[in-house]
Amino acid sequence: LMEKDRLFAELTLDDDELALYEQVYTSLAIEAPAPDLVIYLQAPVEVLLQRIQQRGLDSERSISEDYLQRLVDSYINFFYYYNAAPLLIVNAAEVNFVSGDNDYRQLLEQLTKITKGRHYFNPATIN
Repeated sequence: LMEKDRLFAELTLDDDELALYEQVYTSLAIEAPAPDLVIYLQAPVEVLLQRIQQRGLDSERSISEDYLQRLVDSYINFFYYYNAAPLLIVNAAEVNFVSGDNDYRQLLEQLTKITKGRHYFNPATIN
């Protein structure tokens, strides 16, 4: 989603940089088609911090809890108002789609059911 890029710009750029970003964004923005489905994987900051530590990537070591909280809040606000395409909000706090085959299969099953609107999926509660 092109609109998502702006969330990061607003969190990381100062006023002058953001003004320059807006100029560049406006001149480069294209009229992209709406996606068939948007999947928003949602998890609390504590979970995100644990996952960052587990990955152990140097590029992620400097990500602060405060920054992550502001990013999570921005995503919540963004997707609260998002209506350009069908949206699936997934509680990703207790699941592992990379190594959890069952979690992945449950997600795929949900994807086949969505045609329009806003949907919520909490795989941790499905037996």
